[in-house]
Amino acid sequence: MRPAGAVLLCVLIFSVPIDPSLAQFVQLVSARKYYTLYLSSGPNGGQEPLLREIFLSRFRNFGPTFLNSVWHDELPGQPYLEYRDSIDGKPIPARKIGNAYWDQVAFPGGREIELRTDALQRVLPRDPARKIDFFEDSIQWSGWRPPIEDYWIVVDLGKMYASFRRAPAFGLGGSAPPAFPEFLANQVVRVLPAGYRVQGSTIWWHFRRIYAPQGFTTLHVEWKAWYR
Repeated sequence: MRPAGAVLLCVLIFSVPIDPSLAQFVQLVSARKYYTLYLSSGPNGGQEPLLREIFLSRFRNFGPTFLNSVWHDELPGQPYLEYRDSIDGKPIPARKIGNAYWDQVAFPGGREIELRTDALQRVLPRDPARKIDFFEDSIQWSGWRPPIEDYWIVVDLGKMYASFRRAPAFGLGGSAPPAFPEFLANQVVRVLPAGYRVQGSTIWWHFRRIYAPQGFTTLHVEWKAWYR
């Protein structure tokens, strides 16, 4: 199931480098990462996919108050259309240095904070000779005091599915538009990591009580670009 078309790539990396001497004090209590794919009007009258991201990370500091750098990387040539961070609902300034957005985040001693990132990214074509689009994210959960109580990853395909149902082919007297399970089976080529669940028009993963949070995994969603 790999037809010809344009390949699109989106890679998003969220990093929090904690000093090893301080990592023992800071627990990543929970993380919720929401991704929404949808089509928007392109510059040449066509349609292009966009990716809306909302990341919510809750931290608990069992040690002294300290400042730490947090950053998001973006790929060269694929800049964010929108990017903003906030702590407990209060905006914090982000500086762009090279291909990364940097924040200085205060971790108050004996307290919890929630870091929220809202971003919008255009997914750009890599190879006009092929018609498979995809995005990836590096899901990192290393460097924190265990355990991570909850880690959610949610990919909302509802808007992409609605656009597919409105495709001209379904208005020409052919077969009826497919239900979402058929769309997922026939139009979404690949989803990683394994073990996801489906609810409505979303696919999701939920990890609980992670006591050995070493390394990272890769979120990968790949689909047929019928709109090209």
